[in-house]
Amino acid sequence: MELTPRTALLCATLVCGLIPGRSLVAQDATAKPFTPFVELGFEERVRTERWNNTDFNSGNTISSTSSDPRTQYRFRSRLWAVADLTPDLEIAAGLCHEARKVKRVDDYSYNGREVLFDTLYVDYKFTPQLTARVGRQNIVRGEGFILMDGTAGDGSRTTYFNAVDVAYAWSKSKLEFIGITNFSDDRLPVLNEKDTPINRLNEWNEQAVGLYYTGKEWSGTTLDAYYILKSETHDYRATTSASFQPDRQFSTLGARAAQELGQGWSITGEFAYQWGSQDANPLAVDVRNLDERDISAWGGYARVKKSFEAAWKPSISAGYVALSGQDGSNKITAWNPVFSRFPKWSEYYVYAIAPEKGVAYWQNLGMWELEVKCSPCKAVDLRATYYCMKAFEASTGTDKDRGDLYELRADMRFSPAFKGHVVYERMIPGNYKAANDPGYFFRAEVSYTFKHRFWL
Repeated sequence: MELTPRTALLCATLVCGLIPGRSLVAQDATAKPFTPFVELGFEERVRTERWNNTDFNSGNTISSTSSDPRTQYRFRSRLWAVADLTPDLEIAAGLCHEARKVKRVDDYSYNGREVLFDTLYVDYKFTPQLTARVGRQNIVRGEGFILMDGTAGDGSRTTYFNAVDVAYAWSKSKLEFIGITNFSDDRLPVLNEKDTPINRLNEWNEQAVGLYYTGKEWSGTTLDAYYILKSETHDYRATTSASFQPDRQFSTLGARAAQELGQGWSITGEFAYQWGSQDANPLAVDVRNLDERDISAWGGYARVKKSFEAAWKPSISAGYVALSGQDGSNKITAWNPVFSRFPKWSEYYVYAIAPEKGVAYWQNLGMWELEVKCSPCKAVDLRATYYCMKAFEASTGTDKDRGDLYELRADMRFSPAFKGHVVYERMIPGNYKAANDPGYFFRAEVSYTFKHRFWL
């Protein structure tokens, strides 16, 4: 079955059609009387970011399309309202605006005239077990390995999905039907929208339908399992571009398990397999010989963690991340991160891998991870992480050594509403690419959040 927005809508309609009305459910006479309310919220986030040598070449000059080196300032404002009008009905709407000032050889300002909806949904509880949320919403499942960011192209400005999420819960389990339709540009009204988008939300249109199970039926154990059918169509880039991707449709089947072992020990693991097909490049003559190809890829990670009973709450963890790369076969064997193109492991490396496929397009990676955490006081969390990065398949360099990445991060909570963080990363590249000059990334951020509830 071809996956289209119409197909996703039909599936959602069929699911909702099976849902019984609220009137069939007996009301709890002991429950507290419900008072309708509207909650208004505002958030201001200010960032300063600097990086250099994401191409590992300190001798490169800067072009209008280069991101290396860069100093930028980002100012994101969000305003939202959430209305709980009945015990079963919630309506939410939120607006987002981000302005940037970028400093490099060719200085420019991204004045952020666009004001867009980053939230717009209706949530209804049909029974205590059965709920549905329809509209623009954030979706994060597990550690974000599959579901995290629906708008990878605009960085951290937004992360929303245009989605239907129908969930049925029982005991300590929940099963969700999720239908998603995301476009390369925004299809809702945008205030001060430019004819040519400043930030594409994705390189292509994305549609998906899937089932996602989350369960905690066993003490100390969390289990996730999922199947997602996704299509990526109408890449906005020219078919002659080296980065152009023909239309593809593929399935992802996977599971995640987290187990508390006692005495501060815990283990976590996730693995997924992908299969499907990609169309041929529509060019009559394609120098890259992109014929129709099957897809067969895999990805996963495993981690063990030990937490210690001490004043600073120290912990140490070790893990391994494995994402398949493109081998020499006629199949597409490189991992597709589905909806998880965000700085999951590194703020710096999302830009370094951009020429390979796209920003934060994680694939062809075998990486050891060692991390130490502590909290010297209630308001401060510290983290130091080391990544030993390899590739499964060779590239233009002399070997498969991507290099060593070091990260230091501090998170501060000045008050419940006022928080911030600083993060520094240092990359010592191997010979995976032709150039191997060291690079770095630095960010400092503060944010303030205000919320007030009005009872109706």
